[in-house]
Amino acid sequence: MNRFHLEIQYVPESVTLLNIVAQPAPYITNYMNYMASRYGMTPDERANKVVALLQEIEDAARAEFAKDLETVKFYCDADSEYGKIDSFANMLVLSGGVCDYHHRTVKEQAEFLEQLTEQEYLTSFYEILKAYRSSTSDVSSNDTETVTDIFDLIVQLNETDARKLHLQQLFLHHKEHQKTLLGLMLRAEKILKKYEKKLQAFGEEVIAYAKEELQGQSIAGFVIQEFYNGAKLPFADKDCDVYVSYLRANIMGFFFRGEKIEETKLTCYLGVIFSKNVSFRTLMSQRASITEEKALAMLKLLADKSKFQILSATVDTPAYGSELANMLGLTTATISHHTTALLDQNLLSLEKVDTKIYYRTNPVMIRALIQYLQDTLLHE
Repeated sequence: MNRFHLEIQYVPESVTLLNIVAQPAPYITNYMNYMASRYGMTPDERANKVVALLQEIEDAARAEFAKDLETVKFYCDADSEYGKIDSFANMLVLSGGVCDYHHRTVKEQAEFLEQLTEQEYLTSFYEILKAYRSSTSDVSSNDTETVTDIFDLIVQLNETDARKLHLQQLFLHHKEHQKTLLGLMLRAEKILKKYEKKLQAFGEEVIAYAKEELQGQSIAGFVIQEFYNGAKLPFADKDCDVYVSYLRANIMGFFFRGEKIEETKLTCYLGVIFSKNVSFRTLMSQRASITEEKALAMLKLLADKSKFQILSATVDTPAYGSELANMLGLTTATISHHTTALLDQNLLSLEKVDTKIYYRTNPVMIRALIQYLQDTLLHE
């Protein structure tokens, strides 16, 4: 059911460490304090020890890259929402929740990238771009993606025009830029290896907690049930690879590939911070509730015409990606970007129709948003 992986995933963790260095210091401590406040959690002794270790790693990395900070920021700077610690570097070297880099070292990832055909790189880049800054995503692709599809998705990003152009240039000249970035990642990996045993000791604890909390339930099924209005999908009980996330210590990420049920591949990420006292069940229940921050994020999505049309089109009848593309006159790449954003805010839910996964407007979250606006703006 759940296949837990304790090993440090050096490819994504190395990129994440560089992403942290590109942010104002001390990132780890400030971000964890922010998350504790946001979700109403009081860190216990274990959580404080985890944060202290991660902050020590951040400090070591800042010392290592002090003379290369501008280069690190060129690849790893992020202007978006606080706490979304992905950057364009993740896409450049295909490092993210949707990519099959697991158990590779940075050196092995460099060799893997060197051997990829151009089409294979396009498809992988497309998938990780589609899931960029999302904790839940359908990352299916058709293995025939083109440069035009990539540019379509880049245009849809919630980034400035200057940053979109920057990403286009990184993508077009990826071979050249990969060499520089992989060199930085090797140095980050070396730092992480010094802390491997201490990190994995906390990893063993979070796996033990997760097994006890889930009581045999698939973690994918748990996420779907808690976050998607109790949706029941056949793939929720399929085998799921669960990777401990160390530097992104509070993540609860869920990714699936494929529209057809029997072909769906499930991957989850579980942050090392979680325990009985800092429960991911609490995180999920809080995340599904309406706050000012969440309301503003949802209203921003609803203000986008295409996203609004997707919700309007799936109120009474669910639809899958290519159907929506035909209905609305949009490319499948654009639909993919929009549905990922709507899923991430729980405005869309998932349904099984025949053998495929369909999208439907989530009426529970729409009503909750309306009620929040009435309470806040009308005092009704």
